[in-house]
Amino acid sequence: MLNRFITKTAGMRSRVGSISFYRKLGGTLGIGSDIPGHTLDSIVKTELLKDASAEEVSKVWNEYHQQKEGFVCGVIPSMHYAEIEAKSKTCPRFVYAIPKDSGGFEMMYSEFHQHRVSFTTLEAFKALQGSAPPLLELFHYVDYQQTKEIVLMRGVYKAPLTSAEAVFLANQLQMYYRIDQERYKLVRTFNHNPMFFDFNELLKNLDSPDVKIPAHKQSTSTSSE
Repeated sequence: MLNRFITKTAGMRSRVGSISFYRKLGGTLGIGSDIPGHTLDSIVKTELLKDASAEEVSKVWNEYHQQKEGFVCGVIPSMHYAEIEAKSKTCPRFVYAIPKDSGGFEMMYSEFHQHRVSFTTLEAFKALQGSAPPLLELFHYVDYQQTKEIVLMRGVYKAPLTSAEAVFLANQLQMYYRIDQERYKLVRTFNHNPMFFDFNELLKNLDSPDVKIPAHKQSTSTSSE
């Protein structure tokens, strides 16, 4: 259900008409707050999108990422992101379980930093704390939150995390912070009453129909759901 919000796709280089809307980035993108693409204008030519509709901006954003390996992307309605942002200010940390083909799972730790969300393995976080290397970082660009009522999301991931698992984590963040209020209770407990947080309650959700690693690459669309 949620996979329509977030995508990891592959396809042709995208142009709108004869004008390229995209910045050229040199070198290899790394993981961290200082990576290229931390501002929207360093990714797309925002001056050319000033008068574009939300649908047109979404199309440019999605098509641009079709050619980019190591990324996931999404277009989030402004009201949805506002809810997530508000909750993240009081509950910036959480853990997620990624189901594995072996029947087991891997625990991931996440933390919000303003409009960025970083994910690392729980094992790495326990060992290294703030020095733990992120395996996935989701950047939310709010440049069009007021004018076009959308927020653009770009995720940068690296091995051993797979593209499907990056999509899964992005979707689960939406589920726990916005869609399912019962699950958000777990988020609140983790942040405010950690001694009462029950990992077993989290693992029970692995049996939910929405907890499924995407089997194929899918396209992004905005939604008012």
